[in-house]
Amino acid sequence: MDQIKMGRGSWLTSGPFFAALLVGVVVHGQAAGGQAPPGVAPGPAQAAGVQAPVATTPGSAQTAPATEPDKVVLKVGDTSITAGEIEKAIQDLTPQAQRSLVGQGQGRKPIGDEYVLLLVLSQQALANHLDATPAFKELMALNRMKILASQEYQQISQKAVVTPEETSKYFAAHQSEFDEIQVLQVVIRKKLQGAKEGTPGFTEEEAKTRAEEIRKAFMAGDDPTKIADKYQVESLVRVDTHPYAVHRGSMREDMEKAAFALKPGQVTEVFDFGQALAFVKVVSHQTEDLKNVTAKIENTLRQQKITTALDTLKKNSKVWMDDAYFAAPPGGRAPLKPQTTIGGPKIPQ
Repeated sequence: MDQIKMGRGSWLTSGPFFAALLVGVVVHGQAAGGQAPPGVAPGPAQAAGVQAPVATTPGSAQTAPATEPDKVVLKVGDTSITAGEIEKAIQDLTPQAQRSLVGQGQGRKPIGDEYVLLLVLSQQALANHLDATPAFKELMALNRMKILASQEYQQISQKAVVTPEETSKYFAAHQSEFDEIQVLQVVIRKKLQGAKEGTPGFTEEEAKTRAEEIRKAFMAGDDPTKIADKYQVESLVRVDTHPYAVHRGSMREDMEKAAFALKPGQVTEVFDFGQALAFVKVVSHQTEDLKNVTAKIENTLRQQKITTALDTLKKNSKVWMDDAYFAAPPGGRAPLKPQTTIGGPKIPQ
């Protein structure tokens, strides 16, 4: 929920700060080993303790003298707040929120002001019996469910441990995923049909003719620098003179399939990207080292384990959904597909 501005520019967050102060539940960051599922609050933090918040400016909370956790540092009516409670609330905040609140050379004063306002409002709400309203009870029940789900998700994430043996086995079984080719790319900008007068670009036929001329030069083994000198036109034609690396999944599917199937020195056909025509010449093939892709593989395997655990949990819970109720509305849009690009240098502007 958006922050609520109050008083002279002060603000009170209704996210992790409120959760920590009102409920005493610490929520921050990502659950270990993966992201929290949609709609679920992030996982709980480490055990409480008086720790210095993130602060980088002189005079901030980081430079304040150490205080015993049990020392009372704030009172509102009959309610006393200790240094430990304040520090725990600070630790619940994201690093950015910590810097915003305590990193402005004011020490813990902004936090104290927000805490006072929080207590005053909550005490008044109790006096008005707002905790007995159906809306409050529904909100508390929903928050309880989110917090419980968050904690269980964190446990599942912590159990999703990937061993070096699993990483090596995956790498050996998915070699093609880590193939890399060095290519030279050529892009010819087109003028779309119906474009305004003066719009840069070649007509469809001009672009095709130019693309085939350059492609033949590459197929003949001509020097890329000489080809660029002859055909490159600023904002219209781009001819690479130095190869760049292309990984699986970084090009449009049809172009990628064609490029990775070629031998060094071979050239793809010309592909139409609407706004431009493009093709590549394959310079070399190579496979990335295991050490360079270990983190990527671990993340993939960890997420697979988390997904499997969640699917098993749902299956064992005998979930039922009303298909008619949850069906997409008539004429609803199809799910968006990930955008694809030519890969490498952008279409000339």
